[in-house]
Amino acid sequence: MDIVTIVIFCIAVCFVLKTLGSVNGEIKIFCAVLAAALVAAKFLESFSVISQTFTELFEQTDLDDDYLKIIFKSLGICYVTQLGCDCCRDCGENALASQLELAGKAALIITAFPLFTAAVEIIKSLLLI
Repeated sequence: MDIVTIVIFCIAVCFVLKTLGSVNGEIKIFCAVLAAALVAAKFLESFSVISQTFTELFEQTDLDDDYLKIIFKSLGICYVTQLGCDCCRDCGENALASQLELAGKAALIITAFPLFTAAVEIIKSLLLI
């Protein structure tokens, strides 16, 4: 992923959105969401490299593949929640964005429960030795 290209793209979109100041707000929001989707698509192109690296690391440690799935699901929850919160804030809905953040945190905790359970089991086994 070429971060410089993404930064230049985002700055250009910001300039375009500022010049559309007098245009209907819905058009500006649509353009901002479209730009965010394009950035996310660019990120997803490079995600296979990240996924492959994590998979190789987990194969070397003989850890359960479910832990890797939990990590990727948690990352997805974080990215989607952040995108939703930013869109809500762009629309001027700060209270809705705060509630969305809270829902994202709850979803993250629920997703991570198996990791917490595994950690407790490891601690229990260490204490019994």
